Amino acid sequence: MNEMIPIKNDKFEKKIKKNIYGKPQSLIITFPAGLGAIALDEIYAILNDLWFKQDNNSQCSLLKNTIRIDKIHLFAAVELLMRSQCLTDIRLILWEGKAFGKSGFIKKCTDISWDMYLNQNMSLKIRVNSIASKAFHESGLKEILSGIVKDSVAEVVSGEDSQETTTLYADLYKERLTVSLSLAGMPLYKRGYRGVLSESAPLREDAAACCIAKSLKFAKDCNKHFTPNTVLIPFSGTGTFLFEFLIARYVFSPVLFERNYALQFMPFFREKNFNYLKKKAQEHCLLQDQKDEIQFYCIDNSSSARDALLNNIKFFEETVKKNGFQLPNQLVINDDFFKLDVAKLFADQNSEMGNLFMPLNPPYGIRLGKDADSVAFYANIAKKINAISLHTQNSGKSVAGFILCPNEETWSAFCKSITHAKLDTYHFTQGGIDVRVCQFIGDLSGSDTKYRLELVYN
Repeated sequence: MNEMIPIKNDKFEKKIKKNIYGKPQSLIITFPAGLGAIALDEIYAILNDLWFKQDNNSQCSLLKNTIRIDKIHLFAAVELLMRSQCLTDIRLILWEGKAFGKSGFIKKCTDISWDMYLNQNMSLKIRVNSIASKAFHESGLKEILSGIVKDSVAEVVSGEDSQETTTLYADLYKERLTVSLSLAGMPLYKRGYRGVLSESAPLREDAAACCIAKSLKFAKDCNKHFTPNTVLIPFSGTGTFLFEFLIARYVFSPVLFERNYALQFMPFFREKNFNYLKKKAQEHCLLQDQKDEIQFYCIDNSSSARDALLNNIKFFEETVKKNGFQLPNQLVINDDFFKLDVAKLFADQNSEMGNLFMPLNPPYGIRLGKDADSVAFYANIAKKINAISLHTQNSGKSVAGFILCPNEETWSAFCKSITHAKLDTYHFTQGGIDVRVCQFIGDLSGSDTKYRLELVYN
């Protein structure tokens, strides 16, 4: 199972060319909940600078929980799959339209040319959503769809621990049916660059990438001259912020990590085009020309987190080297962030701090300990940032970054304690928690210009 099977039938090749590569396609994009706007920005950035140029003028729409793209060539969809950091999944729409009742559902699903999308080297999971539909229960729809496609795949699987190649979606809203297929298979945030994960629930890579991109945009909007010279990551954990910043800054496309996409096992997959885009990813990577010499510092007082981070850096570095590149140096410090002597640190490293970027995901809840005062903890983080900000402002530079707050109390404590900074707040959902993200940038004028901007879910 999961071995790529070549296509040899010329008639079938013509069918693929006519119906998939010869026609504009439509996609459903998913993203971390609450971060749709920044995901849409990334989509526009990629589509406006495609490595494999296309004539189609794609139309993008940000909906409540998804992004819809129409009139896109499949090669452009593949490029999104290979390059994006902020997206969770990309689903190709196989069919959509009216489907009246049980008989309509059966007919429309049976009429899909499954041989273009599925084959016997694939295992398939099926997800059905029939909210507001009067047809019948979701389990009944799933059973019918499973019966229709079961002969087209090796097996139809179910359950959270199943090892499916990809997932087939059937969404029925009233009488409108949309059938789509994941081109990613495994969620796109599972990059494949980490060998060791955190024992507690880690921040998802796509959410981390969104937060970094959003924070840098905020800093640039506040100070057009802000470009980070130093990245300081307190509470660095197993390295998610470090790795996602490196990927974005040096354009190390996620396709260059060792993972497979469901697309590669589908009958319409074109390996020649895929390899061309992978080569382009290597050509566009900026690790081959590291002229900016950004300094990276990761701090955590947990020995286990430090060891895990060092192992992950080694794992990451091996992948980078396989592509012919070398990582910039990072300093991993096993220390208490609150006791860190910043001036001494940078003096010892013979480095000027310059503009400083600080992404923070502090511990909270059980990670702090049952007797810990999380409100005071977040207030103290703000005070430490104040001290660091004063250190950089003496040389006319700024500190910018963001902090993830698990509740209103910790967010409020941080915002009240940070001084001489511009602030901006938004929300996203992580593991069922409504996370408040406070972005900040030091105000070089010295005035206390704090303000709060609450963003509502899309």
